[in-house]
This record gives sequence, C-alpha cells and structure tokens, in this order.
Amino acid sequence: MLALALFQQDSYDDVAENLVGALGEMDQSVPNKSSFARARQQLGSAPLEGVFRRVAGAIAPPTLEAAFWRGMRVAAVDGFLLDVPENDTTRAAFGGQVDSAGRPVGFPQARVVTLTETSTHATIDARIGSFKGGGGEPALATEMAGSAAGMLVIMDRAFPGVALWKAYTQAGAHLLIRARTFVAAEPMEVLPDGTYLTLDQSGVRMRAGMLP
Repeated sequence: MLALALFQQDSYDDVAENLVGALGEMDQSVPNKSSFARARQQLGSAPLEGVFRRVAGAIAPPTLEAAFWRGMRVAAVDGFLLDVPENDTTRAAFGGQVDSAGRPVGFPQARVVTLTETSTHATIDARIGSFKGGGGEPALATEMAGSAAGMLVIMDRAFPGVALWKAYTQAGAHLLIRARTFVAAEPMEVLPDGTYLTLDQSGVRMRAGMLP
C-alpha cells in the first residue's frame, strides 16, 4: 500500500514490477492488480492513518531561523480536493460536484485540510472530510488546533470563525488570517507601519442576517 502512494502515477501492475521485478527469485511471482485491490479492502484505512500519525510533524531544527518568527514555529493551514474512486460507497460517503439538475459530475471528491510547516513543507497534521457537509474546511481545520501549540498559523480568508479562533488560541497558537473585505473595512487605530487595528463584527452581522 505504501508503494501505491510512492508510485501514484503507475498502474497496479507497474507498481508490482517496481517492487519485485528486480528480484530474480520472485520474477515469476509478481502480484496482479486484483491482488492489490483485495489487499486494500482487507487492510482498511486505520493502518495507513497510523503510519501517517507516526511520521507527521514539524522537522525544522531550532537553528533554522526561517522556520520561526519571534520564537513561534510558522505553519499554514490550507485545503484542497482529491478525486476518489467511483462507486456507490464512495459517492455516498464523500459526495461530489453536481450539475444544475443535481446529477453527479466527475468523480466523488474528498476534502483534505492540512497543517504544514512553511519552511520545510512537512505535514504536521491533516484531516479528511466529505465534499459537502460537516462544516467544510473550517471545521476540519478546527480539529487540528491541538497540533498547533506554540505556532504562528497562517490561514486564508475562507477559514475565520469563532469556533476555530477559540480552538487555536486555547491550544496556545497564534493566528494570522487574511480578513474579508467587510471585516476590515473600518480602521479603529492606524499603526506606524501603515497597518491598522479593526474590530471583527462578522459574527454580529451574521446573527443580524446581514451576510449572504
């Protein structure tokens, strides 16, 4: 299964050849693609997640100045979509894009959100969710707050939210998030470097029904 991840662009047959083709005593024992499919079904996701949890984490040494800002390790949260195999199970579990009539378009898709060390691109944590539902990327990002203690975490403007902010600050992280236009429209105090302080009233506006 690890080889399938290492040789993502290869077919099952090519992956098998990469593994055992150079071993003379096994040149007649190359597994076929159906063997890989059965092995994946039997193995399940838990062992692979276990491997990820063992190796994931920040790797920049304290001596790497670019990895830190004022003593805080710099990390970033970002999200993306991955196509998953088309079948009834994955379609029900993950969902995917649909056309104007509600018919599926393309493959089912999993939503992935990662916490990454910016200096080394090492993955510190990750969460996988469905294409729709469950709170989307902000909810998945909130689940990773415990992995960000002592870090300065950079996020895009799609992520801000009260639950996320509380989770990260309570975990001992600091956040640097690009603000939406309506959030940062009214300066409260202009600082010497030209930036300014403002009050995020998006929650108030949302409760008042002012947000689309």
